[in-house]
Amino acid sequence: MYLLSRWTGLEVPAVYWAFATCCSGGVSFLVSLRLAWQGEQLRRLNAELEAVHVQLKHAAETDPLTGVLNRTAFLERLEPQHRSVGGWILVLDVDHFKSINDRYGHEVGDRALCKVAGVLRRSARTGDLIGRLGGEEFGIYLPGVGRGIAMQVAERMRSDMETASLSDPVAPGMTITVSIGLAAADRDVAIAESLRRADFAMYGAKRDGRNRVRVTV
Repeated sequence: MYLLSRWTGLEVPAVYWAFATCCSGGVSFLVSLRLAWQGEQLRRLNAELEAVHVQLKHAAETDPLTGVLNRTAFLERLEPQHRSVGGWILVLDVDHFKSINDRYGHEVGDRALCKVAGVLRRSARTGDLIGRLGGEEFGIYLPGVGRGIAMQVAERMRSDMETASLSDPVAPGMTITVSIGLAAADRDVAIAESLRRADFAMYGAKRDGRNRVRVTV
């Protein structure tokens, strides 16, 4: 630009061109710095929004008391596995739960349900789904297994519950047992029907004396 000005006869002093170059370079640097800062702020904001989205999704799918899946999320999660590989479904009910609430109060009852959920997590296999269906009733879905494995898992859950240390400070002598019903969740059978059959088997376990496993025939 300096040479061009001399050729056209303008003869702008070189110091002016040097000053203009430094100013434009400084402005460009500041603009670039500002854009980089804004980009980093946008990246952090997107990361925070993603974290909030994950938290909200978790809250929407989780039973707030026990930390396992709520009924809606449990059914939604098992549906694609049911369509692809089938499996078995367990319905588990805490025995004499009303008497725990009546004798010790609902706070102790709530803590008992949390301990039941904890035992179920420890007894379940990786990939099994656990959900609270309502009240003191839980559902467990075992994808891709046969009757033999399903019976083993159900019996392990029943036994672990019976022998677990579930004493509460307010109820030091409290023990918890569960009745479990099983039903095959074949791919050609609706989940609602499999749940109904497992529920029916669970009530059979109750009628037979509780603290036992029953399977639909």
